[in-house]
Amino acid sequence: MDIAELRRVFRWGVRSAVVDMPLVAPMLEEEAIMRELLVVFQEGFDEANITVTVNGKEVRRDLGVSTNPLLGIASEVSVELPAKGAQVGVEVTNRGLKAITKVSGKPKSVLVSIEDGRLLMKEGTGREAVL
Repeated sequence: MDIAELRRVFRWGVRSAVVDMPLVAPMLEEEAIMRELLVVFQEGFDEANITVTVNGKEVRRDLGVSTNPLLGIASEVSVELPAKGAQVGVEVTNRGLKAITKVSGKPKSVLVSIEDGRLLMKEGTGREAVL
């Protein structure tokens, strides 16, 4: 770099920094559009092998999950969701149970339970966390 280039950089350095900022912004924007969702496994789980999906992609797998009878909760896991909404699926592979629910807006949690041989999912408030 010669003297003329150095003078140009120092004279226009502030503008150069401003011009470079948009290159960083999309990455930060991309990170900001992901949200966290708490999936709470409640009643009916007994040594369950659980797979959680978001928009059809597996994001979590847990083996041997059982409900604690004192708490009424088997497990809770956190998954990332895109900001525009998503389909969250849960499968209990060793019992052949599967359910999918669509979440949009700003959901805090999804409650999952097994009742009468069916896998049930419903949106929660986010205050159900115990563990």
